[in-house]
Amino acid sequence: MSIRTNYEKWYEGEDYYWGTEPGSFLDELIKLCPCTPGKSVLDIGCGEGKDAVYMAEQGYSVTAFDLTENGIRKTVKLAVSRGVEVDAYVDDINDFATDKQFDIVYSTGTVQYLFDENKKDFFRKLEDITKPDGIVYINVFVEKSFLELPPDWDIEEKMWKSGELFTYFADWKFERIDEVIFEDNSGGIPHFHCMDTIICRKVKA
Repeated sequence: MSIRTNYEKWYEGEDYYWGTEPGSFLDELIKLCPCTPGKSVLDIGCGEGKDAVYMAEQGYSVTAFDLTENGIRKTVKLAVSRGVEVDAYVDDINDFATDKQFDIVYSTGTVQYLFDENKKDFFRKLEDITKPDGIVYINVFVEKSFLELPPDWDIEEKMWKSGELFTYFADWKFERIDEVIFEDNSGGIPHFHCMDTIICRKVKA
């Protein structure tokens, strides 16, 4: 069963699989890039839209895409229920394209689906679509020899090497980088993840 099929199934019900509370990281991004008229956001792998809708509620012009039809349907539904607009559509992180530039670009829980051969192209795109002085937030799951694979880990997901993510942003200003190990209960079985996170700013040319 493909990862697209899995997520379509998880998102098909009326309940929100990941809930509707936004990620806490968004407030950090807002502080680094406060909303003023015309400020724009791209959510890569928006799921059911909880983060994209929150950013629209803060006044940003939000574009969001996800691999699943059900995720986009529920993103639009949530936006309508909150009285905001999100430009949401189906696309794949491995070959997405846009001619727009954004002040904030973020992706959480999605970059592990990048194929190895697409990594360089993906980060080249990020640089192209981020405005000068714009902010990028990315997190990735990291392989550690002392941690077992999560019970719900999919064959299409790719673990990253520790610190690998940071090497793609050598010419950016690091606002925050960290690596943390945390406990999770996805799949109904307690386990641990290691995650690398970067928040960085594109330095004005």
